Amino acid sequence: QGHIHEFVLSQRDVLGEGGIWPIATQVLLSYPNGPPLAMRAQLETEKAEVTEALGKPCPQYVFANDHDYAYGRFLLDSRSRAVVTEKLAGIADVFQRTLLWGSLWDSVREAELAPREFLDLALRLLPSEQDEALAQNLIGHVITGLHRYVSADTRAAIVPKAEPLAADRMMHAPEQDLRIVWFRALRGVAETDTARARIKELLSGKASVPGVELRPLDRWSMVTTLIALNDQEADSVYAAEQKRDSTGDGQKYAYVAAAARPTAASKKQYFDDYMSNAARPEDWVEQSLGAFNYWNQSDLTLPYLKLALDALPQVKRQRKIFFGLAWLNAFIGGQQSSAALAQVQEFLRTAPLDKDLRLKILEVSDELERTVKIRQKYP
Repeated sequence: QGHIHEFVLSQRDVLGEGGIWPIATQVLLSYPNGPPLAMRAQLETEKAEVTEALGKPCPQYVFANDHDYAYGRFLLDSRSRAVVTEKLAGIADVFQRTLLWGSLWDSVREAELAPREFLDLALRLLPSEQDEALAQNLIGHVITGLHRYVSADTRAAIVPKAEPLAADRMMHAPEQDLRIVWFRALRGVAETDTARARIKELLSGKASVPGVELRPLDRWSMVTTLIALNDQEADSVYAAEQKRDSTGDGQKYAYVAAAARPTAASKKQYFDDYMSNAARPEDWVEQSLGAFNYWNQSDLTLPYLKLALDALPQVKRQRKIFFGLAWLNAFIGGQQSSAALAQVQEFLRTAPLDKDLRLKILEVSDELERTVKIRQKYP
């Protein structure tokens, strides 16, 4: 209702250092009963008025980066976000739909939208999403939200909805590529006895995904999941897969999978191996770091966070250039607690570090800071 009397865009740099960029973007004004209006906007300063919008009818929502012309983080205001959440299913253009989903996810990561709201919306709309890339992207956000941003109680309420959805679409999605996406989604969200049983049926051949032949890496990833979730048949499944795949890659994948064993003894064995076994191939170590720091094992791996940080100079001397970032992403990224964040911040305050290592820690710890902030605001 009414017309626009003032329309101002403002920008700020995410680091809070006062930097200003020249930005050219296209602003979208969406209306419930008519075509949207798109207009170019230019920011050379902190704020700029979009004069073309003046006198236009007030829209139902505004999106400040239509067609993704500009580079930045474009969050929906609270009123627009509520409308987009309601209207998203009816947006036919996949590019526009992708941009709006991205803005909603950015709102989660900025602690402006409760992760539970995003997860509920995604699980409601994903069954009808036929674009493979967008479906895969949303599933990745769902898995991140479940494993990092929500409480154990919230996750326990959502997982029983996510698992059967993934299992159903894995079998019945119309396109083979979508069935593959949903098969991998099942592995990502699986926790309950029912979902773990489905994974074991796929491994044993009692069940199969129509038109999809499982690759060795897919099979070993499922084995890793069963081990990490402490499934009662995990050891026998692991032994069967070792017998089935005795190739060089199979031996590597077996090493990776066993890193997910949820025991203190196993974590100590692996960390000692990382630090002192020069004969262990570096790519074996690098690929096992995620399994070692599996999302549900942060209590087990927290004692290794400080050790992993202390080992950075050794890692820099002995490993290839990108290994250090993988090391930090695993050991810092495997944590979700304020206690872990405090350890990282204390290390940054007190440790004598090369500048490049300090910058890598700052880069990686951003996600942990976000996680702690989100969990504190939406407990």
